[in-house]
Amino acid sequence: MKTRFAKIRRSRRPPGGSAVVVLLALLTVMLLLLAANTAALNRLTQEVKGVEKRQVQRLNASSKPPVRPAQSATNQPAER
Repeated sequence: MKTRFAKIRRSRRPPGGSAVVVLLALLTVMLLLLAANTAALNRLTQEVKGVEKRQVQRLNASSKPPVRPAQSATNQPAER
């Protein structure tokens, strides 16, 4: 003899693990993106430091007085 409870138990499906798999996949993708962004940010920081260093060197070189050419060793014209 079948009872109502037996029918209800058969119709219930065991909980699947697909939601866990999807969440783990999303978490993995997020961590990969985070690592890639961190690496790119570090490279950009180094690039900005290099550009800043070159600019400071260029500005320091332009702020120095210009080098005067050496005076020539020719004789001055005599006064008359």
